[in-house]
Amino acid sequence: MFAISSTTYAQTLTAPSLGMAGEFAVLGSNAVNSTGSSIIYGDLGTSPGLLVTGFPTGIVLGDTERGTVAAATAKSDVVRVYNELAQFTPTQNLTGQTLGAGFIPSEAAVRGTTLTRGVYRFDGNARISGRLKFDGQSNPGSVFIIQVNGDLVIDAGSAINVINANPNNVFFRVTGNVTIGTGGLIGTPSTLSGNIIAQNNALLSLCTTLVGRVLSTSGDITLNNNNISLPEPIGSSGGGGGGGGTGTANLSITKTANGSTFVIGDNVIYTIRVTNSGAADATNVTVEDKLPAGLTFVPPADADRGTYDANTGIWTIGTLPANQTATLRLTAKTTAIGEITNIAVIGNGGGTDQATICVRPARPNVVGAQEVCTGGSVTYTVSNVSAGVTNLAIVVPMNSGLTIESQSLTGFTIRAGANTAPGTYALTVVAVTTGNCQNSQAFPIELIVRAAPATPVITSPATALCAGATYQYSIAQPEAGVTYTWTVTGTGWERISAATGTTVQVKAGTGLGKVTVVASNPCGTATASTPDVTPGAAPATPVIVDNSGPCTGLTYSISNPTAGVTYTWTAPAGFTFTDNSTTMTGTSVTLKATNANAVGTLTVTASNATGSTCPSAAASVEVRAADAGTEIVIPTVFSPNGDGINDSFVIRNLLNFPDNDLTVYNRWGNEIFKTKNYRNNWMATGLEEATYFYVLRVRGCDGKDQVFRGPVQVVR
Repeated sequence: MFAISSTTYAQTLTAPSLGMAGEFAVLGSNAVNSTGSSIIYGDLGTSPGLLVTGFPTGIVLGDTERGTVAAATAKSDVVRVYNELAQFTPTQNLTGQTLGAGFIPSEAAVRGTTLTRGVYRFDGNARISGRLKFDGQSNPGSVFIIQVNGDLVIDAGSAINVINANPNNVFFRVTGNVTIGTGGLIGTPSTLSGNIIAQNNALLSLCTTLVGRVLSTSGDITLNNNNISLPEPIGSSGGGGGGGGTGTANLSITKTANGSTFVIGDNVIYTIRVTNSGAADATNVTVEDKLPAGLTFVPPADADRGTYDANTGIWTIGTLPANQTATLRLTAKTTAIGEITNIAVIGNGGGTDQATICVRPARPNVVGAQEVCTGGSVTYTVSNVSAGVTNLAIVVPMNSGLTIESQSLTGFTIRAGANTAPGTYALTVVAVTTGNCQNSQAFPIELIVRAAPATPVITSPATALCAGATYQYSIAQPEAGVTYTWTVTGTGWERISAATGTTVQVKAGTGLGKVTVVASNPCGTATASTPDVTPGAAPATPVIVDNSGPCTGLTYSISNPTAGVTYTWTAPAGFTFTDNSTTMTGTSVTLKATNANAVGTLTVTASNATGSTCPSAAASVEVRAADAGTEIVIPTVFSPNGDGINDSFVIRNLLNFPDNDLTVYNRWGNEIFKTKNYRNNWMATGLEEATYFYVLRVRGCDGKDQVFRGPVQVVR
């Protein structure tokens, strides 16, 4: 026998009211289509659509409502019930299971699957194959809710029986489509009971019978020679009281809680409803609802009729008119763990109903160290353990090497084995209780396991070291949570950055030295050092001699060059060496300028051998292309007005030829200025604006004189 049972907690469930939808055996959204001679014992409708086909030949023994106000009202109730059914907390998850034992002859197939009152959930599609029984277990008010988050498929030949209960209280809530008759015994009718409420389409196979309803919030319904009848109304669950007038009173009672599972200390709200569905008033109506052990009344009671005495547990309603309901809400604090059943009884031998809740322990609070070393242990202290908890369930990852050394209700100790790999491990602690109720929620722990650091590997500079130069050393593969501390030793060696970190800056000394790092964490230390090394020494910084002139060009040389030392020159921008390169080696070089006014800085370094990694500091000299100018350029005008611009008679490149004479005459041939080694400083002092005449003799690089004559205009 394949049977599924569940403990009914606070969900001594109250079926949602179908409202106007209760009168409809079939209600679709856009269309209802029928093939053959379907018979509908109840109303048939569509909303908002208008399409109904197949009637006749099919027969509707109630009303047919196509897009009417009545159909729209019923559709609104269908949507409401569909949403209300989603709010119930599942008492059991049946995802992946098939309801029924199939069609192979066997005792299991005969018995099928039995579900007791409760809420059942499928996270995905659901299938019924064979016989499914809903057993109210002598409580005709039992409610059964099947939440299908997907499609519902019912194999052909299947049967759904409702025992000791009413099909009105069986609900299939389906978020997808409903298909009846696709598998199983193809061509064999199915006999079903209950309310099917689907979001999408519903398809009933040939000759399927249904005692219940097939309703859709937004889909179509397709029928095929089906017989669908409304269930009989649910009768009263008890009686009591009396009244005058024609007929008799008929009292029934329901009791629900606002949840199924609570944590100790939570408040639970019970709702008790007494309904008089008879034709006469009921008088002297009382209900006994005394809270059992494990619950403490939290005032006030909320009754819309009569009064509630918390000491006696009696709710005195008095007279309850025909067709009216009295409601009482009680709030109670949970004070004990376990299953607690609370019973409400109508006085004078009337009906009863009960609600059973599960009170789980409070989640324990765990405090302890967050880290432990391999081979070490950590102790945790536990508090907030509820009375009645039998032990703590401590869950550690399998094959982690973590073990529980000791435990009690107030604490426990975890040991990390020698083979436990460093990392972060998730542990949980649950307070465990006996009985059918749930244990506490799990308290999560993250435990970090660390090992002593591995011996660090130092990454050294890739080139040979030079005395006085700065270099970086680093850890090749640093570990998280490890502190690296650096030291340097040796003559002249110096650490010039912070002592801790994954890198360090070191200035090399002149003698033997090395770099050392210590890796440490709370679990231990490890040390590594570089090999001893003597840095190379750089030669002395060279001294540049400027030999530039108009007769020599831009020529530079090293003063007192050292044998075996290589001197490497770098030309400034705007200049090249005579072979058009920008670098050259040697004790002297000659530059050429790309334009006559170029200015830059020539540099040179000395090294002990070509390609040495230890060059000297760079020496430099300013280079001016004009220093080697040979072309004598004489202006034809200048303006000695004291504005600092063109105030003197400047002859370009004349200063490069100091062996010169300059004589200036006025227009009558009188000599007004004469000098040797003219320095570009004649400003025509005391002379008026006029045109004057000059005679300039210059001795060139070849030792020969060259004479220049011409006019020059003085403009104030």
